[in-house]
Amino acid sequence: MRPLEEARAEVLTSAGLLDVEEVPIWEAKGRVLAGDITAPENVPPWANSAMDGFAVLGADVAGPGTVLDVIGDLPAGSTTDSVVGPGQAIKIMTGAPIPPGADTVVRVEDTRVDGSRVTVTTAVETGTSVRPAGGDVALGDVVFTAGTRLTPMHVGVLATIGVGHPLVYRRPRVAFMSTGDELTPPESAVLAPGAIRDSNRPMLLSLLEDTGVDTVDLGIVPDDTAALREALDEGSKADVVVSTGGVSMGDYDVTKLVLQGDARVDFWQLAIQPAKPFAFGHIGDALFFGLPGNPVSVLVSFEQFARPALLKMQGARAILRPQIVARAGEDFDTDPAKTVFVRVLVDGLDEGVPSVVKSGGQASNVLSAAAAADGFALVPRGTAKVGKGEEVTVEMFKWPESREWTDGR
Repeated sequence: MRPLEEARAEVLTSAGLLDVEEVPIWEAKGRVLAGDITAPENVPPWANSAMDGFAVLGADVAGPGTVLDVIGDLPAGSTTDSVVGPGQAIKIMTGAPIPPGADTVVRVEDTRVDGSRVTVTTAVETGTSVRPAGGDVALGDVVFTAGTRLTPMHVGVLATIGVGHPLVYRRPRVAFMSTGDELTPPESAVLAPGAIRDSNRPMLLSLLEDTGVDTVDLGIVPDDTAALREALDEGSKADVVVSTGGVSMGDYDVTKLVLQGDARVDFWQLAIQPAKPFAFGHIGDALFFGLPGNPVSVLVSFEQFARPALLKMQGARAILRPQIVARAGEDFDTDPAKTVFVRVLVDGLDEGVPSVVKSGGQASNVLSAAAAADGFALVPRGTAKVGKGEEVTVEMFKWPESREWTDGR
C-alpha cells in the first residue's frame, strides 16, 4: 500500500501550471496571481482626515480652551487652496485632504461652535486623526506576490491601487461523474428497490466550486463499459477528469475494467482510511482522479489529492488545509497500518488547547458525521490509539462559528 505523502507527491508532480490570462477585477475572487503586484501609487494618495472635525495647527491645541477662527469648510471629495494659519481652523469631513498648513484634526465631539469660531474643549496631540499619504500602501511596495489566491479583501486592495485587470492563472476545467447502476438522481422522490440517491456528484460540484475551477457535469454513468468509455472520452476534453466509484476490487467495478488496459492510469491501494482504493493518471491530455464510491472516501481522497493538485495547477502556493494541534476529548482507536482520518469537531478548550471529539460514526458511508465535523484528526501510521487527553494534529476543513447572536428573545 502506498503511504499518503508518497502518493500525494506523485500526484502533485503531475499537476502542471496552466496558462495565464487577464481578468476583470469583478471576476478576480478566487483566482491566483501569476505575478507580483507592485503599488503604482500611494494609498491614500494624500494625507486625509480620519474624523469629522476641524483641521488645525497642533501647536494651537496643545491645551484645552483654545478658540479658533473657522475660515472654510472642506467636505470629502473637495480640495482647498486656503492655508490654515495660527489661530485658524477649517471644518473637515472624514476622507477629505488635509488642507495646507494644518497638521492635526480635532474631532467634532471635542469642539463647541459659535458662529464662525470654534472652541477646542480638550488638549489634542499634533498629528491626531491625520492619515498620512502612503500610510496603507506606499508607492513601489510589493502588495501581493505571485501565487496569492485572491480573497474579497485582496480584490478590494487591487481596486484601491487601480489594478483593474490582474494577471492570473487560468481556471482548470474539470469534468466529473458518478458511476454505478445503483445510483439515482438526488432529486428522486421515491427510491426503487436497491437504489440509492447520488450524493457524490452534488458534493463534488460543491468541492470543485470551492476550489475555483470550471466544471462539466457528466452525470451518472451506469456500470456499462460502452457508456463509461463514452463519458471518459468526453471528459478527456477537459483539463481534469474526476470519477467516483468503480476503482476497487469488485466484479462490477467497471471503471477499473475499462481503464486497466491504459498504461497511463495506475490503480493504487493507499495506506489511508478511509479511501484505500484510488486511481490516478492521464486520459488523453487530462489528469484523471478515480475516487472510491463511498461518500466519505470521496471527501477524503478529494481533499488529500485532487484539491491540492487543482490549486497547484492554478499557481497557488498554499495548497493544503491548515492544521492545528488539539487534544483528543476521547479515545481514538485506529488501524496502525494506515494514516487514519477521524472526523472530529471542536468541542471546547482543554487548558487553552482545542479539544476534539468524534463527530459521529466513522464508517466510510456515514456522510452525516463528515457534515458535522470541523476537520480530520490525523492519526499517523504506526499509531493504534490516541488516548483521551493526548495531542493530535487536526486538519481543518471548516472553522466552527463560536460567537453567538441573540435578539433578546
